[in-house]
Amino acid sequence: MGYPVTKHEGYEKLSRRLAYVISMVGSPPVMATTVVGLTASTIATLMAWVWASVYVLLAVYAPLFNVFLLVRRGRVTDIDVCLREQRIRPLLFAITCSLVAWAGLRLGSAPRELLIIAGAMSVQMVIVLAITLRWKISMHCAAAAGAAMVLWSLMGTPWPMVGVPIIAWSRVKLQRHTVGQTVAGSLLGLSVFLPVLKLVQ
Repeated sequence: MGYPVTKHEGYEKLSRRLAYVISMVGSPPVMATTVVGLTASTIATLMAWVWASVYVLLAVYAPLFNVFLLVRRGRVTDIDVCLREQRIRPLLFAITCSLVAWAGLRLGSAPRELLIIAGAMSVQMVIVLAITLRWKISMHCAAAAGAAMVLWSLMGTPWPMVGVPIIAWSRVKLQRHTVGQTVAGSLLGLSVFLPVLKLVQ
């Protein structure tokens, strides 16, 4: 017969489950899909939705599928790619997919807003890769901060920014990152997307 679960242990278990859910909802693929989808909805044309779909398939879900394959083959330990050394290869693949998607949007005369945001996502991933060569930065927080900036611009309210520290908390709670790594990721997302929004407006 096992020991009864204490109140503290129950709280800890619940908070970790909550952190896991927040981490999944706030993952880079979800954030990228949300940003691109909402941008297409503000343009509100059929071609905007077509190009948004093309971009998401190439730049978001192709890299995600690649990570699933790497996990299945034992090349990386988990879907979050927690080990910094294992992030290089998936990031290189993701950057390649992102640049191909951006080039497709450019050649296909996609809406300017989508083109700019797609370019910003590529730039952010290149910076993340450069940092990852030496240090583990939070990609969740970088994606969340960038998405929050775009949502702020589209919705006209800063409330989406509240989600950034919540996602940062989830990453620290799950011991995927330190506080410093989440702060650095958040600042990266803000610094990349702040000038982007000035171009889109």
